[in-house]
Amino acid sequence: MPGDAVAVLDSTGHLLGSGLYNPRTGIACRLLARRDELVDADLIHRRLAGALQLRRTAGLAGDGYRLCWSEADGLPGLVVDRYGPVSVVQCQTLGMSRLGGWIAGALGRLFPGGSVYRADDATAARIEGFEPQRGWLAAAPSSDSEVIEITDGPCRLLVTLGAGHKTGLYLDQRENHALVARYAAGRRVLDAFAYHGAFACHALLGGAERALLVESSAEALAAARRNLEANGVAERAELRPANAFDALRQLEAAHERFGVVVLDPPPFTRSKEAVEAAARGYKEINIRGLRLLEPGGVLATFSCSHHVTPELFEGICRDAAGDAGVTTRLLAPLTQARDHPVLLNVPETRYLTGLLLQAV
Repeated sequence: MPGDAVAVLDSTGHLLGSGLYNPRTGIACRLLARRDELVDADLIHRRLAGALQLRRTAGLAGDGYRLCWSEADGLPGLVVDRYGPVSVVQCQTLGMSRLGGWIAGALGRLFPGGSVYRADDATAARIEGFEPQRGWLAAAPSSDSEVIEITDGPCRLLVTLGAGHKTGLYLDQRENHALVARYAAGRRVLDAFAYHGAFACHALLGGAERALLVESSAEALAAARRNLEANGVAERAELRPANAFDALRQLEAAHERFGVVVLDPPPFTRSKEAVEAAARGYKEINIRGLRLLEPGGVLATFSCSHHVTPELFEGICRDAAGDAGVTTRLLAPLTQARDHPVLLNVPETRYLTGLLLQAV
């Protein structure tokens, strides 16, 4: 039956492993084990315990971090993020959605006294053919609060469970927040596609004079305002509700200049067929962003689609710099935080690529 665990054999009948079956999608079976290993509650617990040990060994298991990153942690279709005492579970496949009880049980063993919240991705659920869930799975806090405050380095960020993108925050950018903030002191910062304003908050705490946050979602912009207020930097920030493409054109036409520009858009493509159109979009915003830099200014630019490879993205930015007439120095390649590990033989596990560039 769709969603069941099945044995996977090659053409000679040799066992390749076991996985979760779904004929509805392009990937009919997602392997959980590559040997004769029973898919049960103990397997889920072992995989999550191994994922936790990996983060603890690397010093990544802090106030907010990704505990489980799908195939990279041996549990394809499962994302688990930790926010303080709460584990937020996101099931992205039919098979994994049916293992919610085992997942909650394993998390309860790993984090005694903690809570488990489920926040499935609606798009993935529609593709895979299951009903997405939102709500407490186990040990709901007595207050039943769905707003949690965590620390991200020097920054305080509010997480509203079950709202917005991902599981509440873009934990994959944590290390990049700190890196970009190093260049912000005494400068004016543009945070385009600002979402909840984490880049701007870090920059302002790092000594930026002012920050302009551009975001089209009223809900996200309200969350950004709360984060700015929580960090005591709201008076140095301007929040502008606008489409970032339009805002970038308007800022360029007005001859505005910034010491730091951050371009962190949502994915411009989720399929290989739309990569060419996505490349045009990335090129346009990078041309605008580069032209908005003051001399010596820094651009942090990203793509979060695994279909846009680091090589392709670098080529797009190189062409954008040529068209913008800006000579740029590569300060650093950028990628997802280390709690989002990458498997070399599963390139899809690396999805966030970026560049830190300086106008020479």
